[in-house]
This record gives sequence, C-alpha cells and structure tokens, in this order.
Amino acid sequence: MSKRDELFNPLDPEVIRDPYPTYRRLRETDPVYWHEQLGAWILTRHADCTHALKNPDLFTTDFRKVGVPTPGPLLSLQTLDPPDQTPLRHFAIDAMRAQDFGELERDAWQRAEALLHELRSRGTFDFVHDFATPFTLGTISRLVGMPPPEADEEWRRRNDQLHRSMDAGLDPDSEEAGLAAREAFSDYVARWLAGEPTQGISAYVADNRSQLDYSDEVLCNSLRAFWHAGFEVPARFLGNAVTTLLRHPELLEATLEDVDTAVEELVRFSGPVHVVSRMCTKNTELGGREISRGDLVVTVLAAANRDPERFDRPEELDLTRHPNPHLGFGRGTHSCLGNAVARIEGRVVLTTLFRAYPDVRLAGELQWWENATLRGLSQMPVSLGRVSATIG
Repeated sequence: MSKRDELFNPLDPEVIRDPYPTYRRLRETDPVYWHEQLGAWILTRHADCTHALKNPDLFTTDFRKVGVPTPGPLLSLQTLDPPDQTPLRHFAIDAMRAQDFGELERDAWQRAEALLHELRSRGTFDFVHDFATPFTLGTISRLVGMPPPEADEEWRRRNDQLHRSMDAGLDPDSEEAGLAAREAFSDYVARWLAGEPTQGISAYVADNRSQLDYSDEVLCNSLRAFWHAGFEVPARFLGNAVTTLLRHPELLEATLEDVDTAVEELVRFSGPVHVVSRMCTKNTELGGREISRGDLVVTVLAAANRDPERFDRPEELDLTRHPNPHLGFGRGTHSCLGNAVARIEGRVVLTTLFRAYPDVRLAGELQWWENATLRGLSQMPVSLGRVSATIG
C-alpha cells in the first residue's frame, strides 16, 4: 500500500493484534467505505455483507464475468457461480452425505486424546503447530480419503506461500508463489485420484467422475481447496477459540455445559475467516453508495459478526447466545461445505482439552500471523498441567 489509510490499514501491527476496534470504527463511521489503496469497497455491516454473499448475480466470485481473467489454479468450486457452479456443488454435497460422520467423530475423539496425552509430557508446547494443525490435517485427510502429506520443509514452504497469497491485494508480490503452491497441492490431489482411492470423498469422486462435465483441473482444484481449507481454517479457529476461553476462565463451565452452542459463539466472536471478496457485475447502490460494475467488494465477516444491529451485546462473549446468525461459515452458494467437520472438531477439542486438563494455561507470548484475510496465531505456547481425575 502506498500510504497509510486513514480508517483501515489491515497489516498494521496493532490491527493484526486486535482488529475489532478498527472494524467497529469503520462500521460506525463509513460502513460502505472506499479504500483507495486496495481499490475496493469495504463492507462491515451484517446486512450489507449478507446481501453481497447471497446475490452472486450481482456480487460474483467469478471475476471473468467482468473481464478479469482467472488463473488456472484458482478455477474451482470456490470461484464458480451458479449456474456454472450448481452441478459441482450438488455433487460435492452428495459426496459429503455419503461419508460416515459418526465414525469420523469417533476417530477425532481418539486422536485428540492421544495427541494431548503425548504432548503433556513436553511440559510446554505450541498448541497450533503441535496439536491443532496435525489434528485438523488428520481429520480432513481421513474425510477426503488421502494420507496426510509429510510436513517437511517443502510442505511448510508451499503452505506458507499459499497462506501469504490470501493477502495478494495488499501484497501483490505474493500472488505468483501462491498460485504455484495451489498448483503443487492440486497435483498431489490429482496423483491420489489417479491411484483409484477406495475411501472417503476421493473414492466417491473417482467412482462418480463420469457424472460431471468439468475439466480435471477444476475438479482437482476444488478437492484441493476443500482439503486445504479443511485443516488451515479450523486449526486457526481452535487456536483462537482456546485462547479466547483461557482469557475468560469464568466461562469454561458454560462451555462444557453446552459445547455446541459455545462453538457457534466462538465462531462469531473469534472466527478465523475475516474477509471474503466479490466483484460487482453491474452498477448498483448499497448503503447509500454507488458501486460500479467491476468494483471489488470486500465483505468483512468479522465486523459483521459484531454488528449491534444484528446482535445484542455484540462485543460480549455469550456462550449461551441463541439464535446466533453469524457469518463465520459464509452464506449462500459459497457457504462453507465443511462446516459440519469444523463443528465436530470444535466439540471434540474443547471438551477433551478442558475436561481432561482443567489447569491448561497459556505459557508464553502469543504471536499472530501477519494476515488480514485469515486470522490466527503463529505462536501459542501452552502447558496442560495435571490430568483431571474425571477424564474418561
């Protein structure tokens, strides 16, 4: 960015550490805000964000509709809109319904317990790197039916490149490496599909591929995007959620009394997906502003999730909040297909961690990824303490 924006400098260290005061100021001052350096409209109200997400004919993820080319590695279920997207999304939903989520959850309980038991012997460990990431990677890989790749230096480099490229609007130099990383992960998916998988979603895809009239590139990109988001996003959510609860220990009892309701509130209050972008397809009006065809529109979901026009006491963490119409899993045709998996992981981890290890605590300095799109901790040292006598 050429200069500091008066209202919103997303990569400012203070905004990275705590973006919510900035979101509130934007929402109160200029909720449909033209950001000169980003060249985009910033939406921070729940109603405006919902409108943009639920109207793909007007606010599209397929930028080709307004003459902006989409690189091959980005063509996927995530970037197509109805009607082009519809058969593929229905296929993806059918693939999910064909899976045994009861068995997936039973496996998640076993792995969470075993991994925490192993980590306890270290004394202090990094919750995100040592627990949340391998746990969520194991869950989504089991669901997809692919073995988790070896987390070697090449893997970490590619994953970091993809992660950084989510902020390509702020750092254009990250885009090329991010595309290469996506292509490498899609190649991994393609090789696995070519091996005639017998389990999970990949087996369903291999067995029913003939039903779809899409290129192999779009199909592999779609499965890659689902798989990658399936560990990267929930790993960050678990780190955010556990940190939030450890800062509010008086709420731990309420968490365990109704963990499913607590998970929904934690998604609203500290969810990792902060922004998603759309492009306007025709001149329109929103919030008193004239938005032109070809304008980029950034919906700030994390700001919408604290909109007082939609939520009572929005800045308060209320683990009994119901109903809870948060936008943490999106809305419309691009709402998160893996939301059921994320809810399972939240239920499993929060229950296992806080029941088995009541003395768990933060044990060092927290550090946040320098990322405005997907918020999460890059360093989260914790200590588990004693094991509860009531475990099991």
